Amino acid sequence: MNFMQRAFLYCLRHKGKTLILFLVMTVISAFLLAGLAIRDASADAASDVQTAIGGRLLLEIETEGNYKFKGQDGGTTTYVYGGDYITSPIIDAVSKVDGVVGYNVEDAAAAYYAGVNFKYLPSGWNFGFTKYGDHSTFTACLSSERCSAFESGRYSLVEGRHLKPEDSYAILISKELADYNNLSVGDTVTIYDQFLDSEGWNPLIDMEIVGIFNGTEGTATGGEMLVDQLQANCGFVAYNTLFEMYKLYYENGVEYQSLTIYINDPTKIQNVYDKVKELPELKGKTLKLSMDTEEYQTVETPLETLGSLVNTMLVIIVIVGFLILVLLLMIWIRGRKKEIGIYLAVGRSKVSIAGQLFAETGITSVAAFAVSVLGSKAWIGKVGELLEGSAAGLKIEISAAYLPPVFLIGIGLIAAATLAASWTVFRLKPRDIFSKMS
Repeated sequence: MNFMQRAFLYCLRHKGKTLILFLVMTVISAFLLAGLAIRDASADAASDVQTAIGGRLLLEIETEGNYKFKGQDGGTTTYVYGGDYITSPIIDAVSKVDGVVGYNVEDAAAAYYAGVNFKYLPSGWNFGFTKYGDHSTFTACLSSERCSAFESGRYSLVEGRHLKPEDSYAILISKELADYNNLSVGDTVTIYDQFLDSEGWNPLIDMEIVGIFNGTEGTATGGEMLVDQLQANCGFVAYNTLFEMYKLYYENGVEYQSLTIYINDPTKIQNVYDKVKELPELKGKTLKLSMDTEEYQTVETPLETLGSLVNTMLVIIVIVGFLILVLLLMIWIRGRKKEIGIYLAVGRSKVSIAGQLFAETGITSVAAFAVSVLGSKAWIGKVGELLEGSAAGLKIEISAAYLPPVFLIGIGLIAAATLAASWTVFRLKPRDIFSKMS
């Protein structure tokens, strides 16, 4: 009879010990599965965060030391900015830098328009600021998709498309305003610009609705006195529109005061920063470049902390599991001194005896691994639901890929624990074993 057969028969005869060992190994392997799943989920989430959030660089005018005295009028001293602005050639150069995935300029309330062939949702008071009624504000941008209201999820596009840098005379309006006026994507609305009227230019401009967004529903408090205090009345306009409408005012052409640059991987933001900083188009310009990874760090730091905690937990599980197995096996092996002494006396090798002890534990552990996988799917699902609702937003799943590492760790624990527990007996000779028993 070989040691595998003896191991199997021993497990059948000692059902109590087998059950205890089965339960211990089931718990150990279940915790190992959970730890590995959470560790991988946090790593996947960190990778997703890098892609979804990315990093940002901010290029803006350097105001310090660049304002020049213009003159005095009625005791009022006037200074004007005399430095450089961000121009189209600079933006083109920045967009071609490896690692840059987009850019945007966003100026809130950059334009004030009254409606000519449409009406704004009414507010508390109608002041009649213009001959076409009260005006509302529009945010000028290059890419509405990159605007803070859309990136934060406060607004979302429901029809049409977002504004792009090449757009002109294009706007986004809220679904509330569209429904109020029975407007759709592709419709043309006419707006009145009081500033153009005061300058003697054509104040009536046609705009195409290229997109409709929601998110303004339920934001009204009832205390809004002005039309533009209702979010539903405010929208987004393509930045090129302003340059074309006010081309006489923008005598130097397209110029911006700030530019947000989007990086695909926030961990490489320093590398992209260095490349942008060295662009010939920026040399000698009164512009400053800064890094912004605050949003990424806000999400990434908890994920890193979680990953570190899980790795520590895995080490603790292995150590504690090893100590428990050693303790159990040591107690049981000491109780089998006579049996081991007889095996040694009849010529059984210590390797064969150790193989039997290992096989006894291994047979039980294989069954424990299988049960732990089935059991883990249930309670890991509950843990996943809790973490999915957190800022980390982890999706934890138990897959077949975790079986090999858990099996190897478990077998390693069993082997180490068996050797450690049996050493105190194996180092003795059969005569010593029997003399101590007597």
